[in-house]
Amino acid sequence: MIDTPVKFIPIAIPITGTDRKQAYQFAQQQPTQERSQQVYRNTLAVLVTGRYLQLLGIDTDLEASHSWNPLDRLLENIADLYIPSLQGFLECRSLQRSDRKCKVPKEVWSERLGYVMIQLDEPYQEGQILGFVESVSVPEVPRSYFQPLDVLLDRLTLERSPQPMVQLRQWLKRRFEPDWQPPQELLNTIKGEILQLYQPQLQRGDDPIRQRVEQLYRGQSSNLVQSIPVHLNPQEALVNLLQTTQNDEIRWQSAEFLWELDPQHPDCPVISAKDLGIYLIGHPIVLMVGILPKSDGKMLILLRVYPQGQLSHLPLGLKLIVLDETGNPFFEEVKSRQQDHYMQFKFTADGGDRFSARVVLNDASFTESFVV
Repeated sequence: MIDTPVKFIPIAIPITGTDRKQAYQFAQQQPTQERSQQVYRNTLAVLVTGRYLQLLGIDTDLEASHSWNPLDRLLENIADLYIPSLQGFLECRSLQRSDRKCKVPKEVWSERLGYVMIQLDEPYQEGQILGFVESVSVPEVPRSYFQPLDVLLDRLTLERSPQPMVQLRQWLKRRFEPDWQPPQELLNTIKGEILQLYQPQLQRGDDPIRQRVEQLYRGQSSNLVQSIPVHLNPQEALVNLLQTTQNDEIRWQSAEFLWELDPQHPDCPVISAKDLGIYLIGHPIVLMVGILPKSDGKMLILLRVYPQGQLSHLPLGLKLIVLDETGNPFFEEVKSRQQDHYMQFKFTADGGDRFSARVVLNDASFTESFVV
């Protein structure tokens, strides 16, 4: 089969000396000549696309693009451009006049609004925007597959569809969204921290688990039982506390401790987590969400941000923000400090309440919407 290019007029966009200087600066940071040339062309493709969209009145954000992050440029063949209005990335791939196909590396086949094809030829005085491809699943895209730029404009100017909400009550039935899964790795980390915390007391022959449960009993209001019933083991005592306490903070602490001891216990809170590394420019951060139903139909909710992998502390200045259904913060944002192991929000919600959790690090951010 012969690939016949679609007949439509390309758009020529000038490449300035400043553009070439920026591309050269990024290229000089690469370890090989091949990678240097690759980054040089990727950078020019992004700048050409950005200038074209600017002429059309479509806002872009270079600093929020992965291609503008030094580590991402070093590790991956990326040429993306962030589109704030759609909260997504447009991939800008280059080819030469002699190329019948445009190469698209596998690492950019997903998480993209689409692919703009730009012809770049030396001495790089201008870039010609040839067309647009909505999705890619092959390493080379023939020119005959390029669609007119009208398709690109339709894609970027469509009213943004509302993002699907995470259905928290479905979690009570152990039905999780595909990207929200019970955090086994995080659970193992927590268990390791608990064991390390209690090791000195265990060596002295103490029972640190029972001592912690006793602290929870003593933390209740004065009109409630202050000590563990002698016939109950620690797990049974935690369940008893969950069923009797009127203090939501004690209820949540008891439920979380029960989860740490036995995550399969039926009285545990339902806890799941999502890896935010892809959204926070590679930082290994996890958003954990826990829910605990109350007898009055309300829901106790915990939002907590953890580091993972080799990262022992949260990056300084990481923010956790909770928004109501109108997009306004209903708590003061939490910002990580030096040596913070995690940060969190706890609150109570009614059935049908909607809220969003936003995690922000420098110019990168992630937002997820939930319904109770």
